[in-house]
Amino acid sequence: MLDSSMLTRQSFTRPTIALLAVFVVLSALVVLEWTLPLDVALMEWLGELRRPWLTDVMLLFTFIGNGLIEVPLALLAAYALWRLGRPLCAKRYVFAALSAEVVYAVLKPSFQRDRPRILERLADAGWYSYPSGHAMLAPVIYGFGLILLAKSVRSQGARTALLLMSMTIPPLIAISRVYLGVHYPSDVVGALFLGNAWVLLWSEVAPLSCSTDDTSSLASTR
Repeated sequence: MLDSSMLTRQSFTRPTIALLAVFVVLSALVVLEWTLPLDVALMEWLGELRRPWLTDVMLLFTFIGNGLIEVPLALLAAYALWRLGRPLCAKRYVFAALSAEVVYAVLKPSFQRDRPRILERLADAGWYSYPSGHAMLAPVIYGFGLILLAKSVRSQGARTALLLMSMTIPPLIAISRVYLGVHYPSDVVGALFLGNAWVLLWSEVAPLSCSTDDTSSLASTR
């Protein structure tokens, strides 16, 4: 979802506003239930694709999107950033993750969208449906964290692997929630827009170089 070349201070404002605007528009459509026909059609289509092996894959991605997994991983990523000489990056990452959790907790009861009952639910689900907490937090926990780590390591192979994971894990977590029958597609699409907007917003507040007293800029190549 996020490419490291996007994360320059000069390019934040317009993309951030655009992502937030899309989230606001989509939220209005959700409230008006205009997304419901397409939501139902997409869920029924995904239901036809269900296979035992694919269900196992989707359960894995929904598992790693659970807060019980994300919290320790986020703390581990913050510790790794600190050990790599990026203490301010570590702090900003933790603040971004915590603030995203607060935003998610406020929005859920604000919309009060019921969970879908289109497909058999293959995973546990909590309270309201919109926006998806898994899909919103994934770009912050995995996308932002892995990009920061990628810009902090010396190995080109490790950097490439981290960037690839940062771009693939969040959308796969989002898809898993719909496939497993616990979210409408619009729940996860809106959440992805909001989550990525939150990443860009925090990158704007705290540039990826994080501090001028770091040993080298995160934006530089090693």
